[in-house]
Amino acid sequence: MEENVDPLDLLGYRDRMSTAVAAPREGSFKAPIYVFVTIAGVAAGLTLLYLGMRAVMDIGGACADGGPYVPRVSCPQGVPLAMFGGIWGGLIMCGLYAVVSIRYRVPSFLGFAWPALFVSLGWNFIDFGIDPPGDMGLVWGWLICGALFMLMGAGPLLVVLKPVLRSFNRRPEDRPVGLLEPVKSMRTQALDSMFQKMSTAEQAAGGDAGPDLVTKLERLERLHRGGSLSEAEYTAAKEKLLGGA
Repeated sequence: MEENVDPLDLLGYRDRMSTAVAAPREGSFKAPIYVFVTIAGVAAGLTLLYLGMRAVMDIGGACADGGPYVPRVSCPQGVPLAMFGGIWGGLIMCGLYAVVSIRYRVPSFLGFAWPALFVSLGWNFIDFGIDPPGDMGLVWGWLICGALFMLMGAGPLLVVLKPVLRSFNRRPEDRPVGLLEPVKSMRTQALDSMFQKMSTAEQAAGGDAGPDLVTKLERLERLHRGGSLSEAEYTAAKEKLLGGA
């Protein structure tokens, strides 16, 4: 009869966890760094667009360089780059922020991106419509645009506000994980298979010769500390072991 049977080695659990069954580790330092960098990028894009728009409106609302059919007022230095970076950089960072939020199963502020964009730009129109540069008086075209932009931002804000805030009260395991669902299923299957192998090894060794409860708990603890098991998986596995003791 084979002695010192390690059910984890029989299952190949460690190898599987390090390859196809790999998943985000709770407590990893990467998650907060990635979330901070991407959400800061979204905020930077919105800020560049907001400030670029104000710079253009401060010189009358239009500017361009070159060509016979464009306004002759030159754009302030750096504004074209700021507008280009604000639009495209902001869109790219929004996409990365969405990926990071799904990857690490964290609550996301992405639902606020559209309201933040249109409310901020609407405020620019209203601000300059009431107090335009020079002696233009009230600029009703800007005021109407500002009101429309405000509605375009405030309407969706009322829709997404409650769901976004509610997402911060969910437990991590209750949050939708989208593309990670197959990975979660594979990890669950591997964990169930591990218990089955451990039980089979105990029976083959004659019951008493197999790993005792303390040994099993120690193995689970090592897997948890090593990051192969998340907090939720470790708790579920431990309760399953104690429940069958």
